[in-house]
Amino acid sequence: MSQEEPLLQNRNSRPPGLISRSLFLYVFPLLRLANKTPLEFEMIKDLEIDDQGESLFKRMNQTFQVYKHDRFALYKSLFITFKKQFVIVYIIILIWNISLMYGPIMIRQTLSYIDYSEHTIGKGFQWLGIIIVVRVFNAISYQNSFYMLRKLGYDQHTAVSVSIMKKTLNVSFQSNKQYKTGEIMNIMQVDLQRILQLNMAIASVLFLPFQIGISFYLLFDFIGVSCLAGLGIMILGLLTNFLLGRWGWRIQKQVMVAKDNRTKQAHEIFSQIKFIKANAFEEYFKNKLLSFREKEISLIHKKNMVSGFFILAFLMTPQLTLNITLAVYVWLQHNLTPAETFSIISLFSILQQSASALPSFINQIIEANISIKRIQNFLLTDELMNDCIYNVNDILGNSIEIEGTFYWDKVKNNQFPNKSTDVVPVNQEIEPILKNIKLKIDIGEFVTVIGDVASGKSSLISAILGEMVYNFSRLPPVIKINGRIAYVSQKSWIQNATLKDNILFGLPYDEKRYRDAITYSCLEQDIKILDKGEATMIGEKGVNLSGGQKARISLARALYSDCDIYLLDDLISAVDMHVGKFIIEKCLCEHLNGKTIVLITHALYSCQYADRIILMDNGTVIKEGTLDDVKECEKFDQIYQKYFKEQKKDEKEDEDDDMEVLKLQKKKSSTQKINITNKDQVDDLMILEDRKVGSVQLDVYKEYFKMSGGWLFFTFNLIIVIIQVFARFGSQIWLAQWSGQDDLTYDDNLHNLMIFSFFSLSFGFFALIRILTLSRESVNTANKIHTRMIESLLYAPLCQFFERIPLGVLMNRLTKDQSVLDTEILWTISILYISCLNFLASTLINVFSSSYYIVLPVLIFLYAVWKVQRFYMAANRELYRLESISKSPILSFFSETVNGLNIIRAFTKQEQFLDRHTKNIDLNRKIQIAQLQTTTWFSMNLTFTSFIVNISAIAFVLFFGSENPALAGLLMTVATVIDNSLQSAINSITQAETQFISFERCLAFAKVEHENGYKESKPYILNWPQFGDIKIDQLVVKYRENLSPALRGLSVMIKRQEKIGVVGRTGAGKSTVTLSLLRVLEASGGSIIIDGVDISTLNLKQLRESITMILQDSTLFEGSLRENLDPLHQHSDQELNDVALQCCLGDLLLQKKGLDTEISENGDNLSAGEKQLISIARAVLKQSQIILIDEATANIDIDTESKIQQTIQTAFKKCTVITIAHRINTIMHCDKILVIDQGEAKEFDEPQKLLEDKSSIFYSLYLQGKKSNKI
Repeated sequence: MSQEEPLLQNRNSRPPGLISRSLFLYVFPLLRLANKTPLEFEMIKDLEIDDQGESLFKRMNQTFQVYKHDRFALYKSLFITFKKQFVIVYIIILIWNISLMYGPIMIRQTLSYIDYSEHTIGKGFQWLGIIIVVRVFNAISYQNSFYMLRKLGYDQHTAVSVSIMKKTLNVSFQSNKQYKTGEIMNIMQVDLQRILQLNMAIASVLFLPFQIGISFYLLFDFIGVSCLAGLGIMILGLLTNFLLGRWGWRIQKQVMVAKDNRTKQAHEIFSQIKFIKANAFEEYFKNKLLSFREKEISLIHKKNMVSGFFILAFLMTPQLTLNITLAVYVWLQHNLTPAETFSIISLFSILQQSASALPSFINQIIEANISIKRIQNFLLTDELMNDCIYNVNDILGNSIEIEGTFYWDKVKNNQFPNKSTDVVPVNQEIEPILKNIKLKIDIGEFVTVIGDVASGKSSLISAILGEMVYNFSRLPPVIKINGRIAYVSQKSWIQNATLKDNILFGLPYDEKRYRDAITYSCLEQDIKILDKGEATMIGEKGVNLSGGQKARISLARALYSDCDIYLLDDLISAVDMHVGKFIIEKCLCEHLNGKTIVLITHALYSCQYADRIILMDNGTVIKEGTLDDVKECEKFDQIYQKYFKEQKKDEKEDEDDDMEVLKLQKKKSSTQKINITNKDQVDDLMILEDRKVGSVQLDVYKEYFKMSGGWLFFTFNLIIVIIQVFARFGSQIWLAQWSGQDDLTYDDNLHNLMIFSFFSLSFGFFALIRILTLSRESVNTANKIHTRMIESLLYAPLCQFFERIPLGVLMNRLTKDQSVLDTEILWTISILYISCLNFLASTLINVFSSSYYIVLPVLIFLYAVWKVQRFYMAANRELYRLESISKSPILSFFSETVNGLNIIRAFTKQEQFLDRHTKNIDLNRKIQIAQLQTTTWFSMNLTFTSFIVNISAIAFVLFFGSENPALAGLLMTVATVIDNSLQSAINSITQAETQFISFERCLAFAKVEHENGYKESKPYILNWPQFGDIKIDQLVVKYRENLSPALRGLSVMIKRQEKIGVVGRTGAGKSTVTLSLLRVLEASGGSIIIDGVDISTLNLKQLRESITMILQDSTLFEGSLRENLDPLHQHSDQELNDVALQCCLGDLLLQKKGLDTEISENGDNLSAGEKQLISIARAVLKQSQIILIDEATANIDIDTESKIQQTIQTAFKKCTVITIAHRINTIMHCDKILVIDQGEAKEFDEPQKLLEDKSSIFYSLYLQGKKSNKI
């Protein structure tokens, strides 16, 4: 870091003075630094304490709590919290408006001075001085009000963002079905963004009546009662726009709903991309997502149509008002004078400028109003049932006490009765999930909870954690917690952080505790082979880990927390049998001895270690006690018999076997290193937000030019703009000529009025054409890039792309960047057209109407603008990219938080996550403030630079314009247009370049390289595969080119209809085999041949359609059971019902609504077992010749697993089946067992033959499994 950079960081130690603040001189060092080197985060000034998120949130939250029952609670909170800033900025805006309205008075007085007064140099300089002072006040007040309104918006945005995060941390989305992940993401990404626009829009709308009032007061002073007719037209125009605005508001609400649905769908699709790719469902989900986009586009077109007429009405209202005013003035037999004419033109120019921006501001208010209501509704939604949870501290009391009835869903209309009314709606049955639970768990007790799928085991833990709801009309439940809780969920939650940080989970580092956590969670070998060891980055959601590794990291997190109570939801099912046995014996029984443990499990062997067993069925506790007590229960006996039916043939097990296993383990541990799926070895798995340094490349502009209609569209738009500008300036030139004529008759005035009206109406007509064509092409172009992005992303490679790009970055492209393309870029280009032509026309009028003297100031002005703009853009480009880079972690972290809420709350880490979110916001916001400061500096300097032309023109009028007052008036009016239009042009160029960065980023995603073979036009091979013969020959597979192989020369021959079980220690390469068969991973060497065809030569879609894979993590989408079983709608309801019954889903069909049963987001309203059963039923329906099962029964109880195994054996009898499983008993029925170690096939033979070889790896795994299964 240079010596200058610390000075920038320390600028906040010496606050700038009044002049420096007013003129933004304190920004200059940052701009100078940006012109020397690309800016980095540490170079930007930190926020003041009062401007930081924590301080802003506390202030606003206090106000919100006072007004939260008010209909406009959030509005009032935003205003009252920042009322001091509002008062100051509104005073400055008032000063700006006064200086603005003084302009027409100055024109009138100046022209009167020229026409009638005695000309003296002193008097001329006096007027020139007054004009300069007024213009300086105007510039300073406008730029400072702009800055303060935007900064106020950032303050409000930050306070509300932290409020949303805090609320999210206290809402159970499982029990509150009103909000889905996609909708919450949209609230955080889209709705929150609209608060930034609100203050500028409200200020403009509020002060428009002031401008109109002053304008008509001055008009009355200038031309008398003629202005009253114009006032009537103005009122009529505003009323018309009010009605159009209400219409647009209703459509905007529909647009927001459509945007929510698209965002939610995109989030769901890209969260489950592995399942989609494994099943070749890309085309189906692409069409599904694009259909949501089509609905959104249709509504946007409809909204743009209304907005077009809305904008036209606002543009034409001042024009029509001026026309009617002049018509009445002429009708009353008055003649126009230059002083009257150009002061009127100046007034209406101000009104037209405000009116032209007003449609946009009203539209922003409409959008913001909808968004604020959505945010307010979310902030007021019900939170967790903390009112019935009591944290006690009693060393002699129970560790956990729970008593009551609990629910997931509320009543059928998704609303419980209001707490204050205590009335249950009539005829509304509330179905409890847990019924009449009454449990007390002692301190230090080890309790196992067992039962069938959907018996309520996981819900019991959720109730203890306070995640479920209760019926307010009945006696509330009581939950007493005596100590701190550590929780390991059934579905592991991993943060996008290093392995070490995932374990520490925000706690200070303690060497012994950390090493113990690593040891007792069996992570030592995993860490040893990582290039960066425990500092290795783990991808988003743990995408680069196996299920067992994720579960053990979750366990390590719990162990390191050193809590009093451990709630473990089906932990043992996710790990290998021998690892599970070690965890129970060494970790739970020894290391956690004296701690309270509640273990939900399907592994009945763990019951022998428990102090107490709780047996659940249908949401109730049917038996509890010791193992001997529970054995007497018929239900337990049923589960027991099914669990051990595979073990009954051989019950003899002695110490010799145990010693043999230990010897084998010792022998192997001395030479074996677990080869974690090699993608873990990459230094930095996750790719940070892309940041390109420097200006946007020319190719990016060319690409947008081609996509948005090319030469035809832009030429047509240019012609329309030329005509529009010609009509505008033609009307002013005609007025100058009209007012300069003497002794005009009534007919002469009427003729002049008609020509002037023709110019005005032409302006409106061509403005409408431009607005409608532009809005349509803008949306169409945005839709093209959206479609290309979706197509490109869905066909992108899984390991090389999706496992390295955080979901937050991807969603940022599809929301924020896409929104810029939808609504901003083409409009900015169009404004650039108009501004440039306005500048050119006004300059030519000045040159040809006065003297070539004005050319020199214009050239000086252009050179100065070019220098200032270059100086500014060096900072602006990098700040924009830094802002985008700092934005994505906010969304990624928020999404990550939503997915891990149960764990975060169980560990009471809400404040830690709120603090990190606040810090992410503060980092992003300090860049936004720097952007705002540099932009305001640029605008301020541009304004002062424009004085060169403006003051030169006024000086020429004052000292040399006495011969033609009408021409002098035209010059003064047009001189104002020169600097305003050039400012607008420069701002448009700046905005366009920053907006094109959004297009550049979207274009990069639209050009992501597809998987090999997906878009190749290879013909389908008919009736392939017929048999299911698989030959794997010397297969070498890498996850990425720079990594070592995950499979090293693997060779296996699998015959048709054979059932193959694949075993191996965690990370040995088992899942890599299945990914290679689907070509999710391409072979670096060797080949896979199925039925005589090398799969590398196949069309990728045909390959994946022909093979069925059942994933370890079950995948469900929001929708009906029918849609989840048959996404492509290829089967009849009868077929679906038959398969559902075959796969043990009969209870789900009967208890709910059959095939119309609603599945919530991620299947959160189903148990893990039910979700996996649906996945298996979906596989049965696909009827493939080759079936890949990747640890698919890990989270299913023994009873259901037995049924599933029987179903698999029956349904897939004539198929080739490759099964990866933790439980040895699930693959003992297989024809052959493949043992993989370090990416190589170490053993491949029939199970019995492998068992006969007591030195085999499989034999040791089998013995460990049998020992683990013994009660």
